[in-house]
Amino acid sequence: MSLMFMLFALMGAVIVLGGGSYALRRVLAHMEERVPVAEPEPPPEPVPDSQVGGYVPAPRNSDELPEELRTRVRNLLALGRDDEAVRLVRVRLDGDEGRARRAVRRLGGGGRPALEP
Repeated sequence: MSLMFMLFALMGAVIVLGGGSYALRRVLAHMEERVPVAEPEPPPEPVPDSQVGGYVPAPRNSDELPEELRTRVRNLLALGRDDEAVRLVRVRLDGDEGRARRAVRRLGGGGRPALEP
């Protein structure tokens, strides 16, 4: 007998929940008909940038050194202190020794050294 009572209680709960869900859906549908929906504003037109995508173009000549540093490196090269010149340029180029050696090689190849007095 208690099993039969539990089945009737369960069926009653399912009917009550189903009816409540149906009534709630009808109320919400009726409310949506009454509330005017504003059209969303179109997004502003993007302004074209000089950048493409999310990337920033690299500087054209990243090994460009200030004039006084170039003069000092040329002087060190003229004195035969190549390692010290590379060390000096490496500090300026944030510790990249390969770039520093290439920059020193370019500076040493062109022009005559301007030795300090």
